[in-house]
Amino acid sequence: MHYVALSRVRNSSKLHILNLNEKKICISEKVKEEMARLREKPLVSCVPCLYNNDQPSRIKVLFHNVRSLRLHFDDIKCDYNVQAADINIFVETRLCHSDNNAIYEIDNFKLFRNDFCPQSNVRTAYGTAVYIKNSIKCKSEPYRCNFNDVEITVCIIHQPFPNLHIIGIYRSKAKVNLQSFITAINHVLDTVICDCNTPTVILGDFNVDLMDQCSSQCKTLINCLINQRGYTQLLNQYTTDYRTQIDHIYTNIPNDVQSVGVLESYYSDHKPVYVCFA
Repeated sequence: MHYVALSRVRNSSKLHILNLNEKKICISEKVKEEMARLREKPLVSCVPCLYNNDQPSRIKVLFHNVRSLRLHFDDIKCDYNVQAADINIFVETRLCHSDNNAIYEIDNFKLFRNDFCPQSNVRTAYGTAVYIKNSIKCKSEPYRCNFNDVEITVCIIHQPFPNLHIIGIYRSKAKVNLQSFITAINHVLDTVICDCNTPTVILGDFNVDLMDQCSSQCKTLINCLINQRGYTQLLNQYTTDYRTQIDHIYTNIPNDVQSVGVLESYYSDHKPVYVCFA
C-alpha cells in the first residue's frame, strides 16, 4: 500500500506520512535475485550493431538512405555504426550547391559529395554523400558516374583491400523506369569494371522489392546482375519499416565477405545495410 499511495503523489511539499510501518516495506527476494543476475551477466543487445563486431575486418562499408542529411546530420554524425564503418554511403541527402561542406564534417572522415545537380540550389530527393575514414587509402577521389537519372558514385580502394570497387547507387522509382535503370547498371559495369574478376561490391536503394520475387521487375534485375553478371545478392531480409527489401548489396567476391546485415535507424524509414570484408 505504501508504494501504491506514494506513486500517485504529484507534489511532496505538503506530503505527510502518518503511522508509517517500516516493517511493511520490504524487497521481494525474487527482485534481489534478478538484480544480482543482471549485475553478474552483461546484457546482450537484441538490436544488431556494427560497432560491436569484434571480428577483424579489412573494410566495413555501410549504405543508408537517410531521407535528408541536412535534417538528420546531428543524429548521423553521432551514430556509433557510422563511426565504426570505414566507408559510409548516404543517399537522398537533399544537399544543394549552397550547403557548405564544413557543416557536414564527421571527425576522422573525408567527405565526397555527388549532388545530382552540383550548381543548383534547388533541393531534390537526390544527392549522395560518401564518407571515407582517414585510414583508408583510395586510388583516386570517388567520382560520379551518373547515367539515365540514376545516381552512381564509385570508390576504388587501394588499401587495405587493393582494387576493391565500391559502387553506391540511388534510383528514383518515380523518375527512372526499370529499363533505364538496367541500362545505367550495365553502363557503369561496362565502363568502370574493366575485368569481370575485379573485386566489386554494389550497394544501393534500387527501389525493387526483392521480397516479391515473382514480380517482373525483380526477375529482370536478378537476370541482369545475378544470371548474366554472376553477382551474388547478400541480403535476405527486409530493409525498410514497410517490410520491403528495396536496398540491396551485390558482390562478385562472396567468399571474401565476413558479415553482412541490416541495422536499425530511428531517423529514417530505411534501415542501414552493411557488408564487412575479411
